[in-house]
Amino acid sequence: MKNISQDEKEYLQGEGEASNDKIVLDLSGNNWQMEGIRPDEGVKIGFHELNFDITGDSFNWGFAKVPGDVYTDLWRQGRIEDPHFGRNSLKAKWVPENEWWYKRQFDVPKEMEGKRIQLVFDGVDFGCDVWLNGELLGTHEGMFSQFKFDVSNTIRFERLRFGTNVLMVRLHPAPRRYSQVAGRKPAWHGDYWVALPPTGIWKPVYLEAMGQVTIEDTYVKPSVLSENSAKLDIEVELNNHNSSNNNVQVNVEIEGENFESKIYTVNKETNVAPGTNKLEVSIDIDDAKLWWPWDLGDQNLYTAKVTVSENNESVLDTTSTSFGIREVEMVHNPGFTLDEVENPWTVMINGKRHFMRSGTWGGPPDIFMGRAHPSKYIELIRLAKEANFNNLRIFGWHPEEIPLFYQLCNEAGITVWQDVLPLASLSLPKDQEFKDAVFAEAISSVKAQRNHPSIVLLEGSEELFMTASDPQHNLQFVNELGEAIKPYTSLNFIPSSPLSDEVGLNLGFKPKESFHANDLFYGEGEFVMEDYFPSLDYAVIPELAISSCPNIESIKKFIPADEVWPPGPSWGHHWADFDALRTLNFEVVGDQSTDSLESFVTATQIAQGAIFQYALEHFRTRKPRTSAICICHYITFAPDMKWGIVDYYQEKKLSFDYVKKAYQPVLLTMKHYDRRWLPGEDFKGELWVVNDYYETYNNCKATIKFLDNNKNAIKEEEFDFAEINGDSSSKYIDVTCKVPGKIGDKFYAEMTLTDAEGNVLSENDYMMLVADKTKDRAELRAIGLEAFEIKQKYGWANYFRYFPGLGAEEGHLEADSKMPIARGFDKE
Repeated sequence: MKNISQDEKEYLQGEGEASNDKIVLDLSGNNWQMEGIRPDEGVKIGFHELNFDITGDSFNWGFAKVPGDVYTDLWRQGRIEDPHFGRNSLKAKWVPENEWWYKRQFDVPKEMEGKRIQLVFDGVDFGCDVWLNGELLGTHEGMFSQFKFDVSNTIRFERLRFGTNVLMVRLHPAPRRYSQVAGRKPAWHGDYWVALPPTGIWKPVYLEAMGQVTIEDTYVKPSVLSENSAKLDIEVELNNHNSSNNNVQVNVEIEGENFESKIYTVNKETNVAPGTNKLEVSIDIDDAKLWWPWDLGDQNLYTAKVTVSENNESVLDTTSTSFGIREVEMVHNPGFTLDEVENPWTVMINGKRHFMRSGTWGGPPDIFMGRAHPSKYIELIRLAKEANFNNLRIFGWHPEEIPLFYQLCNEAGITVWQDVLPLASLSLPKDQEFKDAVFAEAISSVKAQRNHPSIVLLEGSEELFMTASDPQHNLQFVNELGEAIKPYTSLNFIPSSPLSDEVGLNLGFKPKESFHANDLFYGEGEFVMEDYFPSLDYAVIPELAISSCPNIESIKKFIPADEVWPPGPSWGHHWADFDALRTLNFEVVGDQSTDSLESFVTATQIAQGAIFQYALEHFRTRKPRTSAICICHYITFAPDMKWGIVDYYQEKKLSFDYVKKAYQPVLLTMKHYDRRWLPGEDFKGELWVVNDYYETYNNCKATIKFLDNNKNAIKEEEFDFAEINGDSSSKYIDVTCKVPGKIGDKFYAEMTLTDAEGNVLSENDYMMLVADKTKDRAELRAIGLEAFEIKQKYGWANYFRYFPGLGAEEGHLEADSKMPIARGFDKE
């Protein structure tokens, strides 16, 4: 296959030898223009008729980039201010009121002449019409499905300086109701984004020139026969564009992608009828190298190259598909009866348990795809592995990802737990047309992604029953969705998360399946972590949400200078829940920490980290009864004051290191059922070791050191742990210490686990408070009740409640232009 970009000199010269190779001409890049106009007006005035000889009609159009999005192009042009800064996104709400036209002018290489040429769009958000050289090619709706047009008879082969072919794409006005497009576009609102529905050509656009028989899909289904042997059942979908049968030869070639291997080849001659044809071949791999998550083994990848030819010489089409040899099986979690947990929740990869240490991928790296540069994906996957994640969860508030994301996960050994399509927190339409469109989009998505070894578990939706007016209809819908995709994937399908909340139980789900452990955050001081998390008994925790502020330098990048401190309304617009943050601060560090920007931000990040650490370590000690835990979130797609342990600017928060410690594959953890202790009391804890590796460690040593408020050691002990079994969680010993200091102090524990050679297997530490637990819990609840009353009065999502100067409280609207400041916050 030959790839050609318009930047290549040989293409611009246009002269080349005849070739049987498939030719791909990438139309992506910066050579696009765009313009907006009121809906339906573009066709009336003839935008679609623009031609190479009347380019003056578009000289005043703005420059644009594909893949990208409308908002980023408008921002680059200076027509809108950065939507991520301050409250600028509210000022850009006029953008989705228009339709947006994208224009690309180009020549094609002479090598394409005489071949079947198709124009391919990998993804457009959300709906569009396409013209080439004034001819309407068609209309498409659906963000995730690739679509193609045969342009063999429309392409011009003449050459001019700026190109003789003119491609026009009319983007329909962005959808304004999520329920009408759910499943085919993610929600553009939620508790960290509210303003603008994204729209744009978000994936590549290109021309392909090949023969009349094309390869539409390759599906490699591996079966692991032994430690080093496997069988590949390969399904190839061919499309014969002729009106009569053709005899073709299909060659399948398998070799290692990131390691040296011998090459396996199979050839098959077949007669293909007009239209779609399925061909199946099998190959035995006698020196198979398996793909594993990074904490279980190596990430061996293979390539399947498929070539279809005629008369054993004329190449009609060729494709390459990356895959890994691995088998995924789901088994029931031990310790639960089928009356408690009906679904199998334990992911077994090549016969080994894969406890999923997960975080929600609140991505892409930017809600505006024109700003989601590949370098951001690379850095965020690197950071995920640094934090010891072995899984990322894409739930129904977010779109399926671009191929680069899955490629990086394949290479890093990070598995993916993914909702098939973005269906989240709504009542689904009941008409058959909506259902058919969503199911078609789902099948297209599954077929495009199913060769990625990183994808190990599929779900149908996120919180789809929790708030629906007709949860029974939503359940029937996602159950039918699961049946619709079943012929196209062997992965297990779960209808939604959570299953075991009150609504799920009313729908007939079992009581111990899955639960969103978010009540500590939303409970407004009703719970404390050491009571709340140990009370939860579920097979998996798909979501555990705690918020924090980003780093100060990051805050200054998206909050106007006069609103940085005391916090101004832009904090509220970016979802700063001040009351929740004050409550969490008090719970964890013993103080609301509102006296300065530095102390407030630091406290929120420590609070988020300490709560995550406590919860994650608790649920990991339940292994194998619990088989997965997922924080919400790892990242989000816009600058916010809410979720994430890595902020929008790829900067680690303090909470990152807490999660990194809690997610160590070998974890030395201290269970403690109180964090507040009176001076002189006997602090009590339990030392446990969780081992997610399959390696057994013998003759290990654990040390624990207790320190006072000034970090002076007050007690140190060493213990021999004779054996730490692979894939295990075990309690080893009780520990105790006299609580030092006075009320208001802190005290600490630092721990290390080493193997027989003295190598460090795990390091961990904790902060506890010298405090009156009864008194502090009463104060915590008072803070929470105050916050709850304010939310009840002004609305949960109305951030004006924090700013009397915005009129949230009667009689407090300021007459002058002074920036209103948040209630309860003082100037430094």
